[in-house]
Amino acid sequence: MVINQAQIYLWLGHFLWPFLRLTGLFLTDPLYGSVFIPGQVKAIMVAAFAAALALWVPVLPPLPSDPSAVIYQGFMQLTYGAVLGLTMQIAVLAIACMGEIAGSTMGLGFAETAYKEATTETPVLYDIMTWAGLMAYIAVGGPVWLFGALAHSFQHGIALDNLANWNQLTMLGSSFMTTAVWLAMPVLAVTLSINISVGLTSVFAPQMNILTIGFPLLILAGMWILIGSVGYLNHDFQQIFLASMHAVMAMMPHG
Repeated sequence: MVINQAQIYLWLGHFLWPFLRLTGLFLTDPLYGSVFIPGQVKAIMVAAFAAALALWVPVLPPLPSDPSAVIYQGFMQLTYGAVLGLTMQIAVLAIACMGEIAGSTMGLGFAETAYKEATTETPVLYDIMTWAGLMAYIAVGGPVWLFGALAHSFQHGIALDNLANWNQLTMLGSSFMTTAVWLAMPVLAVTLSINISVGLTSVFAPQMNILTIGFPLLILAGMWILIGSVGYLNHDFQQIFLASMHAVMAMMPHG
């Protein structure tokens, strides 16, 4: 059996294009890109998944002989995979921002922890809701679905769809920030009522000020409302990830 240069380029293309898209996905996805997964494990997973996709996907273009074409196509594949993971990262961060907004309004902004995935200390409720968002992401099958979406993105080769469809990613970020505020709205309403009540009370009874009764009431009432609303967040979390999945589908190449 004689192996020529064209055959080698074809094999390299079959492995390299999935490898680069998976690398981008593992850089930004909330689960695959977690710092709790060692880098060596990520590298082995990317190589194994890329080898599996090379055997499953239809005919992919060979590796170009022009170095500039290789760099350009490699950058595009890496970017596309990163954008797919970023859609789910935005969804998880929207849930985390809900916890940060609620914590700031109830007076827990000073309570911070050194979260491993953050570069600076972050509020406690932000960390808790980050884990809640990650667990919800896993519960809805997000990691498996996203990997399946990346695999099906090769059904029409390595070409990308019209980049105008990618503007849904920016719209997704703005809508999710609004969603985070609405999720924290029960806590915001209760804490606003308590602040107004304590402010009016302190006018007639100066000893009952924000330091003596305000902070305990804010924290206790805020935590009570937040814990009581946990059972109603399931539907909202599902809608957040469903919107992310629709954004991913809009960015999928269509032949």
